[in-house]
Amino acid sequence: MIKNAQEMLDRARLQTGNKTVAIAMANDSSVLHAVVEAEQEGLIHAILVGNATEMKEIAESGDFSLDEMEIIDEKDPAKGCALAVDLAASGKAQFLMKGFVKTAVLLKALLSRPDLKTRDVMSHVAVLDIPGRDRLLFFTDGGMIPKPDTRQKEAICRNMADLARALGISPFRFGFLAPYADEQSSEHEEICEHLADLGPTFQPMSTVTAEYAFQQLDGLVATAIEECNTIIKGLTLHTDTVFSGLIMGATVPVCLVSRSDSVTNKKASLALGVLYAGGGEK
Repeated sequence: MIKNAQEMLDRARLQTGNKTVAIAMANDSSVLHAVVEAEQEGLIHAILVGNATEMKEIAESGDFSLDEMEIIDEKDPAKGCALAVDLAASGKAQFLMKGFVKTAVLLKALLSRPDLKTRDVMSHVAVLDIPGRDRLLFFTDGGMIPKPDTRQKEAICRNMADLARALGISPFRFGFLAPYADEQSSEHEEICEHLADLGPTFQPMSTVTAEYAFQQLDGLVATAIEECNTIIKGLTLHTDTVFSGLIMGATVPVCLVSRSDSVTNKKASLALGVLYAGGGEK
């Protein structure tokens, strides 16, 4: 069972296949630095899709080389995203990463390929390595669905469970965030009943407080996007928490990073993509 970000990186480096990531519009300085470093370390193999001229300018100004990198030149963001998605659909890449392009443009290209969807709901799953904890914390959804309804909440839980399974987290205990420990939610109780088909190693709880989750659980489900975002931002800004995350719900996950994310966080997200694409390969 993987317990921290360093173990994620180590396991991903050892994985022998399913390590190719297509970077949609890789002409972004912070993304390009992290991707080149990750390739040099044997973490991934990257296919850089985007404005090749800008990529080379970024490399020159950053004093690193793209000579060994595979590059597909495309200046138009929509076409570049479509090319990256095509690489995933053809099996030439096993996951995607967002570069210098709006998330909506990349998701539109991905959603245009129904053959790549596994669920009707796509959601973002953050995986946090928080100082003082003895295990990773999975947290969802801080990137896709502002206020999920009942159907979406169940799908969000299943997306998170898929990622936990790939990382070998067992048992996986998770719950719905609530302000009070004694709060009752018939909606969440019903969802927990539906999730019984995940098997006995997945143990959902209908109501948990943030304090209890941080001390005892492996996963936390927010009922609104701002809850998730506020907690994650606070952790990453004011502690040494390592953040990684994927958009789940398609056969190929998407590394969704912001320009402010550190190189460490970006590489952790890439490692997460490798491990999910490998399906738990040891």
